[in-house]
Amino acid sequence: MFSVSLAAFSFIMFASIFGMPISGTHTIVGALIGAGIAGLGASAIDYTYMRKVILSWFVSPAVSSSMCFVFIVILSITTLNSAGASLKWRLFNL
Repeated sequence: MFSVSLAAFSFIMFASIFGMPISGTHTIVGALIGAGIAGLGASAIDYTYMRKVILSWFVSPAVSSSMCFVFIVILSITTLNSAGASLKWRLFNL
């Protein structure tokens, strides 16, 4: 685990020095996969679980964006109904 942490820390610091935007979560998962391959070989990696992790990286932003949109619409309908403005106008101003 120490080598995984050291590898992730080194890459994050390298990217930060050069101003590269990276994800810490992606870095840690990549370091764990790399350590697993180096220590046990590629056949020891559970690729079905890895697919779930990678899929969650794409599903999470889509779900959270949809939830934010729903919350903004609810907020606009319930609290921003002043001066009889239309819903389209209120959403545009948000």
